[in-house]
Amino acid sequence: MKKILFLAAIFVLTLQVAAFAESKIGAFSVQATLLRCDYGKAFTAKLKAKFEPMSKELERDAAAIQKLESELKNQDLALKLEAKQDKQREYRRNVRDHQDSVVAFRQKFQMESQQGQQPIVEKIIQVANKYGKANGYTLIVEMQQVVLYVDDAADITDEIIAELNKLKKAGK
Repeated sequence: MKKILFLAAIFVLTLQVAAFAESKIGAFSVQATLLRCDYGKAFTAKLKAKFEPMSKELERDAAAIQKLESELKNQDLALKLEAKQDKQREYRRNVRDHQDSVVAFRQKFQMESQQGQQPIVEKIIQVANKYGKANGYTLIVEMQQVVLYVDDAADITDEIIAELNKLKKAGK
């Protein structure tokens, strides 16, 4: 509700400003910028390199669980009751441990992803503000936030990405 009121206020102010002066409005996608800029690509590669071994280990665990399950099915009639129960307990324990590992992996990945993206998003916002002031924009909106239509001419995502890439190449 607050977002809708905020956007309504912005549009009313924009219309008032338009009555007195020509407005220049731009829109960009923070998510697309994050994925396509050099900072985002470097962070994604770093995150992938860090979590790839853990992901492979989880895949190996899943394959071992499937193998154990097929052994249980194949040996079902041949095993004695006690041996069968032991195998079933082992299978259930492995499944539970694997599920716990998957949940822990996802939580850790999500936490590190958010922590790593935060400084990049802050940099994107700084660059968008600087770009807007330098190019005479009255208003720049983020396209993922309740924007129903944006003309291609108002989409400045590529320009923001180019500015970010210049900043990264300059070593800032």
